[in-house]
Amino acid sequence: MNLTDPASRESDLSQQYRAVYKAVISVFKERTFRGLTHMEVAARSDTDPGTLLLRWPEMADLLVEALIEALFPIPEDPGDRGLRSELIEITDRLAREFSLYGDVLVAVLSQLQANPDLDRAFRERFLLPRVDCARKIFGRAMLRGELRPGSDPRLIFSLVPALMTYRAMVRDPAPDPSIAEHLVDTLMLPLLLHA
Repeated sequence: MNLTDPASRESDLSQQYRAVYKAVISVFKERTFRGLTHMEVAARSDTDPGTLLLRWPEMADLLVEALIEALFPIPEDPGDRGLRSELIEITDRLAREFSLYGDVLVAVLSQLQANPDLDRAFRERFLLPRVDCARKIFGRAMLRGELRPGSDPRLIFSLVPALMTYRAMVRDPAPDPSIAEHLVDTLMLPLLLHA
């Protein structure tokens, strides 16, 4: 199927994009970023290589887009449900993402320094929206006067992805479903809130 064919129905296009996303993650798992080519992804997804090059000239953008599509969407505005509730939600989403795609996330992270295009795409499209979501949560908590003076929400929140990355690297089993509550209640809130 040709992704640029105007006669293609949207559902066919969605199916083809899903096939491309699945193929790019599969090839990446097998060959890392250096072995990821438009030709291989096209062959695995039954897509024209030229079409892939037109839509995604940079393989880094395709890989990051595939990863984003595979994971859980970030709410545009997490809402104001209180710091604990919002932290549990974002931490739970992160734990579920790592339990499903921890191997891919760790592999991507390990290749950012050596691949500037991948680093740029990952930061712009993957990392910054998640940081922005956390910033909104902490900004509201700060306005409510919940945060301890001198606490560093960004540093404290970074402990969660660091822990999930470590667990994925050592192939620790998928976390208990209550890990988000446990991390928020025993690690994050005691460091963030007034005593």
